[in-house]
Amino acid sequence: MIFNNIKRKQAVKDFFEYVESELLTNEENSDVINGVKKQLKKGLELIENNEWGIAFENLSSELVEHYIIVDRKGNDLVKKVIKLCKLNKKWEFDLRRINSIGYKMGSWKLTDSEKLAKENIYTFYKPSREILNNLKVGNIVKLTFEFESSNPEHPGAERMWVEITEINKGKFIGTLDNHPFYLHELYAGDEIEFEYKHIIDHDLGLSEPNLVDKYYDRCFATNKVLYENAPINYIYREEPMEVDKERDYVDTGWRILSGDESDEYMEDLENISLVSVGSVLSRDDSFIDLLDSEVGTSFERNENGIFKKINE
Repeated sequence: MIFNNIKRKQAVKDFFEYVESELLTNEENSDVINGVKKQLKKGLELIENNEWGIAFENLSSELVEHYIIVDRKGNDLVKKVIKLCKLNKKWEFDLRRINSIGYKMGSWKLTDSEKLAKENIYTFYKPSREILNNLKVGNIVKLTFEFESSNPEHPGAERMWVEITEINKGKFIGTLDNHPFYLHELYAGDEIEFEYKHIIDHDLGLSEPNLVDKYYDRCFATNKVLYENAPINYIYREEPMEVDKERDYVDTGWRILSGDESDEYMEDLENISLVSVGSVLSRDDSFIDLLDSEVGTSFERNENGIFKKINE
């Protein structure tokens, strides 16, 4: 029993030493850091009185409250303390600020964003090779990490930044520049190997014309078109909503319908959604050449499948 207490005490002391010598060195001095240092001092007194569990939980609560996140080494120390002191396993997740319960270990892979961009040309932009050829060691790029999980609330992927450390013949090596929120086995600083096809964003400050930006502004479409797979047979353009400077988009004035919506259906605002023009074009872009038409114009698809201007 005495030997076990010695091991517990040492495990908590090791965690305290890690926080003071490694975790806090990456943080700027502030009221928050001074608060953590006070908790370290109080905790050491508790440890000497064999109240190591209380000392650990008090310090951990302080770290969690102020979003100070442990790395791989810190997490190993936390797991050791939890096991020896029989503490709540939630501390392992809280101290990493991670929501990974249900994550399937070993399931993550990088998304082929070139394939995704080809399949979703109006809603998914991937920087061109001409842009990405400017990348150098030290630049950061964003990648998409797909993963499997038994938790239905988890998304299918997590996007994170990686700092490039090596470039060789179209292959990249970098270090993870984010703390993952879902991928339990990855930590900030982990080495990641990737290719051009995986990159979805960068810090180069360069841009280029693309269809996602071009068709980013909004239109109203009925839910029949958006969610019930009804064909688009009738479109018209009216005066758009007033511009709101707090929004990063404008209303184009386009209204997209199947054409068989009843007056009662249209009066129910729950049946109409404000979406990007690109999201509608992803379903059917047969009317794309009409989108520069002036306000007040209407088009209906005829029996040959061609949109014709109508007078109303």
